[in-house]
Amino acid sequence: MTFDFLLPRRSRQKTWQEPSLDIPPYSAPSAPPPLPKKAAPQLNPPRNMAWSNHMSPRQMADWAHEMYMAGAMNWQEYLTAVPSELHPDYDATVGALTGEPARPDHPRDMLMEWEEKLAFIRRYNEWDADGVRRTERVVTLLRRQARPQPWHHAG
Repeated sequence: MTFDFLLPRRSRQKTWQEPSLDIPPYSAPSAPPPLPKKAAPQLNPPRNMAWSNHMSPRQMADWAHEMYMAGAMNWQEYLTAVPSELHPDYDATVGALTGEPARPDHPRDMLMEWEEKLAFIRRYNEWDADGVRRTERVVTLLRRQARPQPWHHAG
């Protein structure tokens, strides 16, 4: 049994022809117009830039934040570098023990303070290798920020 009755009738001649497409020949796109020449923008130096041997605790916190944002410090090193004097309860805790109130805007030699802190941590907290490493990193970055000291040639 054939099912020709289900299909439409066609003539037996070959009626299919290859379609002709009217496509223009390929041409490379023209180059975009040149961009206007602009002068490179002037970058302002970081605000509150201070030498690490003359820096207040508040400037130290700003510096540590900029080092963290620049990728020079990780989060734990950043937390280590923030001075405790900025804590609101400093006067009632550490200040009460030392007898000195917090002076977060008083500049001092932060590099020397952090080198003393590193020596203390190496001596009494040698078991805390991560704490020593974090403090070493802060001191290394502070040394890079230190104002060059004049050479005093003995002779």
